[in-house]
Amino acid sequence: MARARTGDVFFAGAVSAVVVYGAWRALRYVDTRTGLGAFGPAFVYGAATFGRVVALLVVASAIWVPVGVWIGMNPRVSRLAQPVVQVLASFPANFLFPFAAAFFVATGISLNIGGILLMALGAQWYILFNVIAGASAIPSDLREATRLMGLSGKLRWQRFILPAIFPAYVTGGITAAGGAWNASIVAEVVNYGKHHLTATGLGAYIAQAATTGDFPKVLIGVAVMSVYVVGLNRLVWRRLYHLAETRYAL
Repeated sequence: MARARTGDVFFAGAVSAVVVYGAWRALRYVDTRTGLGAFGPAFVYGAATFGRVVALLVVASAIWVPVGVWIGMNPRVSRLAQPVVQVLASFPANFLFPFAAAFFVATGISLNIGGILLMALGAQWYILFNVIAGASAIPSDLREATRLMGLSGKLRWQRFILPAIFPAYVTGGITAAGGAWNASIVAEVVNYGKHHLTATGLGAYIAQAATTGDFPKVLIGVAVMSVYVVGLNRLVWRRLYHLAETRYAL
């Protein structure tokens, strides 16, 4: 036991040293090429993309949580719908981008708003099939007990359904959020014919820097995105996971 613990401490120390050294070299590289002040605009762009991610999660949750609960609590529907949802989740969403871009051009919708839809094309399904799985896992005797107690409507959702699916929803939410951050790189810059659509955001910042070969800005963009994702995981999603494990686990 003591030997294993010593090995773990040594490994963690070695990995931390490598990470710190890599971060120091990266900061020196950025400082000599563009200056550390370039991180400021990148964090502002990151805030814009963060807003789109939050909007996606809110809208997708409002739409797919009720649908997922209905599917998951109906075994016959669930058997038919789950394979369809999994196919939709695995379908390359960027194949649909030209059609969405054509719609944005025809209607005059800015990519600042339309980018949320493009990000959702691939990310929203994680919420749906995790909610389906969570609703399907609710014990049938617990469902019957709530029926016998006369729980219905808003009270049934508040006291029974939402607490029961909360752990599964958290898993779907964090996966959808991660997918949305990744998709922002291709969702915030879209070319359609002679039209070049660009949104204000960190994804567009990284995509444009990669197109022009500006590696320092690519490095800055990836680093800032990592800060946002890791920070949100630590501050929000980890606490929600702890809440799901300690209070809402069936």
